Amino acid sequence: MRFTLEQLAHVLGREPSEAPGPMITGVRPVEFAQSTDITYVSDVRYLDALFKGSACAVVAPSEFDVRGMPCIRSDNPEADFARLTALFWAYESPPPGISPKSEIHPEAHIAKGASIGAFAVIGRGATVGDRAVIGPHVVIGEDVEVGEDSRLFPHVTVYDRVKIGKRVIIHSGTVIGSDGFGYARDVDSHGAPVAIKKYHSGSVEIDDDVEIGALCAIDRALAGVTRIGRGVKVDNLVQIAHNVQIGSGSVIASQVGIAGSSSMGKYCLVGGQVGVKDHVSVGNGVVLATRVGIYRNVPDGSVMAGSVPAMPHKIFLRAQSLFKRLPEIFERVRKLERLAEVNRKEEV
Repeated sequence: MRFTLEQLAHVLGREPSEAPGPMITGVRPVEFAQSTDITYVSDVRYLDALFKGSACAVVAPSEFDVRGMPCIRSDNPEADFARLTALFWAYESPPPGISPKSEIHPEAHIAKGASIGAFAVIGRGATVGDRAVIGPHVVIGEDVEVGEDSRLFPHVTVYDRVKIGKRVIIHSGTVIGSDGFGYARDVDSHGAPVAIKKYHSGSVEIDDDVEIGALCAIDRALAGVTRIGRGVKVDNLVQIAHNVQIGSGSVIASQVGIAGSSSMGKYCLVGGQVGVKDHVSVGNGVVLATRVGIYRNVPDGSVMAGSVPAMPHKIFLRAQSLFKRLPEIFERVRKLERLAEVNRKEEV
């Protein structure tokens, strides 16, 4: 693919510094850009790297001095850089058609423009929308719905009755709709503890424009629906348990675990290795920093940070109680220090 600077600016709805400008064949970060690439800078700290690098053009804020380099001015260079990557590096779509090596149930409904890869298995009553791409070795259960323009990479498994919206991307090895981790405790005839499985009658619904990374697990609801809202982005190795509700626009980093029947509002940012307890409600616009453990409801707009080492549970509860009182305790200590200083002076 080859574009002039003017053509790329037109795609972004912005003005180029010159027309038509250099011929551009790629878009890469500043440290990887080659002589025919366009790059971006959004922080003055990276201007030196830009000038020492090889890029032929840059997307930059209007106030940055780029020393005459061909440029596109932007109020959000990183976002415009991301839009340009879709021109050069978007996934190639295989031609429409069904591989003769796939296994499609006669009662499945495959749109004409869909592509079904080798060894894919699609169950009875499943629906695959137009221009959807089902990769090799994907398994789609009965009565599953896959929306238009969605893409399931190789070895994705979708259990029965799951609904997947339009333009959804699901990466390799992810499992959608397996049973949640639900058991009732009892004892057997010998008095030994046993776990009695709760079979799950619910489903999973994934809204439009969601992307789910590799090796994730999203469990079906015990009853009702596990729901992933519109535009949610989920990194690799994330566990989302039964009956969880994720609000639209939220972004979840790797190794997060969200326990059953908890909810997360819209536009949340969740750092790596965060753990959310079951039946907890996280509000809209919340930021959860890396490795935070969430045990109680979190109000809208909160920024939560901090983690603690493992310790016996009773000590942990006492420590948590004291931790919340540290500002109060600190103020009391300061008052005692001032009082001690006054008494010392009076004694002198």
